[in-house]
Amino acid sequence: MLNETGGLIMGKVFEGIKVLDFTSNLAGPGSTALLADFGAEVIKVEKPIVGDDIRGIAPRIEGQAIFGMWSNRGKKSVVVSLGDAEGQEILKEMIKDADIMVESFKPGTMSKFGLDYESVSKINPQIVYCSISACGQTGAYRNEPGFDIIAQGMSGLMDLTGPADGEPVKCGTTVGDYVGALSAYGAMVTALFHKMKTGEGQYIDISLLDGLVAINSSVEAAANLNTHPTRTGNHYINMAPYGVYNGKNGQSIILAAYNGTMWPRLCKAIGRPDMIDSESFSTNVARLKNIKELVAIVEEWLRGFDDIGDAVKILKDANVACCKIKTTDEVVNDPALIERGTIIDVETAPSFKEHSTIKTRGPWMKLSKTPAVQKRSCDLGEHNFEILGRYGLSKEKIAELENKWSSK
Repeated sequence: MLNETGGLIMGKVFEGIKVLDFTSNLAGPGSTALLADFGAEVIKVEKPIVGDDIRGIAPRIEGQAIFGMWSNRGKKSVVVSLGDAEGQEILKEMIKDADIMVESFKPGTMSKFGLDYESVSKINPQIVYCSISACGQTGAYRNEPGFDIIAQGMSGLMDLTGPADGEPVKCGTTVGDYVGALSAYGAMVTALFHKMKTGEGQYIDISLLDGLVAINSSVEAAANLNTHPTRTGNHYINMAPYGVYNGKNGQSIILAAYNGTMWPRLCKAIGRPDMIDSESFSTNVARLKNIKELVAIVEEWLRGFDDIGDAVKILKDANVACCKIKTTDEVVNDPALIERGTIIDVETAPSFKEHSTIKTRGPWMKLSKTPAVQKRSCDLGEHNFEILGRYGLSKEKIAELENKWSSK
């Protein structure tokens, strides 16, 4: 949207774009939340009574899921029963003037309701239709359960994660969901740009598995060099020192001093200039061969500090790439992140009585002309009268449908 002088209004680059969001959990809602951050009207279509599955996930504030507040920010919620004939007709009316439609059901589900891409594109040929699933809409894996951890396990990433002599380990967050959300957002914006240029809508197939295979940097080596990449713990297979180093009382740091510039600085900083040109450590190849000895030397130095932050200061003063490994508690209270807007306060939905705001993750894409603006999340069915009323339904009819769908 342009202001009076022809400039774009903050957070409004997608104003006028209408999105129908049939997604649940995290990947789908995360993608449409980004569209909302930049001004799109995202209408979240939820099932009666319980809504999006993520509304039921712990942890909770005032009985409501914290995750849902972040992933459903800036949206408008309507409750419609997809299995009801009246509900389907209402949705088909809403589709007529929608720009984007997003769903994350098991492949084939939307066709049961007459809401698959083939059916929807006949109603609105210009629509951008995005399906998000664990393993895609085609192929032998299309019916695999749609969970992030399934995609992690199938992508090879879990086999690369964990102790060298231990079991595979999942990522500390649902990385497949977040990769899926960003992939879907990028694909929808790309398709929207194509639509603006040509008037053509199109279908998008986003797979969490595809996204995780795409970030598995060991694929090319495994496919072309007959190697068998697997877990190497907290140290990389091709760079040293480049990993986690432990000090006292469970404190740890990251060191990234594998190149010819950083290595001498590290040696001098820890009081071991003799290691710079030693046969055992002078090259990256030599350091990888003697990684256990290298780790022991660095960790012995770190154990000389009660507060590992003091060691980090020495290393940083020597221009060695490093950082303390922070807890999430430390992250949310980090003044630098708060100042940058990485952690922000956002208004809560009307149903909250004790909390007017919550702390949450802020926009991570910083645009100078059209910055993202994060708004509050929506209560379940909060916008039924506003949205459904646009399509000719009276307040009495909407109330009748609410009662009908909630009683099933």
